[in-house]
Formats: sequence, C-alpha cells, structure tokens
Amino acid sequence: MKKYLNIAAAILAAVLILAVLIQHNTIRRVKADRNVYKSNTEALLSENEHYKTKDSLNAVSTRAIELKLEEFERYRAEDAKLISTLRADKKRLESIATAQTETIYALRSTVRDSIVYIKGKPNTIRCVDYHDTWLDFSGCFSGENLFEGTIRSRDSLLYVEHVVPKRFLGFLWKTKRVKERRQEIVSRNPHTEIIGAEFITIRK
Repeated sequence: MKKYLNIAAAILAAVLILAVLIQHNTIRRVKADRNVYKSNTEALLSENEHYKTKDSLNAVSTRAIELKLEEFERYRAEDAKLISTLRADKKRLESIATAQTETIYALRSTVRDSIVYIKGKPNTIRCVDYHDTWLDFSGCFSGENLFEGTIRSRDSLLYVEHVVPKRFLGFLWKTKRVKERRQEIVSRNPHTEIIGAEFITIRK
C-alpha cells in the first residue's frame, strides 16, 4: 500500500512541477507581450527626433515598433502587398524601414542665349543650366514662352540601427538588457529634409 502511495505522490509531484513550469512560461510570455505592446504604444505616441549632424546634414531618429508578421500585414497592408512582389520570402522578414524626404533647392544661375535654326533661319532662345553634386537642371525657353528641360535630383540615405540599453534603477550604469531599438537615418544630400520615418521589426 505504501508503495502505491509513494508512486501516487511522485506522479502528483511531477504533475505539480509541470503545471508550475507551464504557468511560469505563460507568465513570462504574457509579460514579454505586455512589454512589447507598451513599447509600441510609446513609440507610436512619440514623435521622431529631427537633428543635424556635425556636417549640418539632416537626420532623424525613430523608435522601433515590434510586430508579428500577421500584425504587420494588418497594420501595413499596402507595404506587405508591395513586399510580396519582391524577391524576398516574407516569412523571413526581420525589419522594414521607410523614410519620406523633401528636397528643396534655392537655385541661382545665369541665363544664356542660344541660337537654333528653325526651317533654315536662325532663332535665339534663352537657356538655363545648373549642376552640382546632387542636382542637374537645364532647359530652354522657346519662342512661344514655353520652357522645356530636365531635372535630375540625387540622394543617398544612410540607415543605422542600434539599441538603447536599460540602466540599473533607470539612471545608473548600463545593463545588457535592451530598453528600445532605434534607427538613425541621415540624408547625405544637404538640400534634403527627412520629413517622416518608420522602423518596424518582425517578432518571431
């Protein structure tokens, strides 16, 4: 009889230990999800930080939003549709970054006269040319005050991903735990301002 009681006690103990482990894992997962949703809420409510580098280039700092793949497909359906057309397996997505830019040039150039021959007769038209590292602009005014030309604008964006570590007691030394993930985006074109940015990481 005692033998059976010992077996029953051992089985009961194993069941209790298993239940405690399952409960512990569930609590840990719920806490992790809660922390992610809290971080996402703070990121969505906060504004991107705009600043200038030492070279006076425009930059923006944006916080990461962590989403599961199905959440991303709901939250950014249009982006998810576009990604599905790329040569990328969406199940292996790790992060998606977007940036919106605005480029404004204050142009100053001299107008020159050019002679063209129309039906064998010389005709004078006025032309404008401007060229620098980031912009090519050229065109001419025809006799009917019509302007025809081309504009070519170039840009180069640098994306830097980094983590902000948590501090002990919130203000002392840094720990190995991650407080938040951020992305710094810099436009190398001095005429370009980054007016919007978003950084999404995919949770597995």
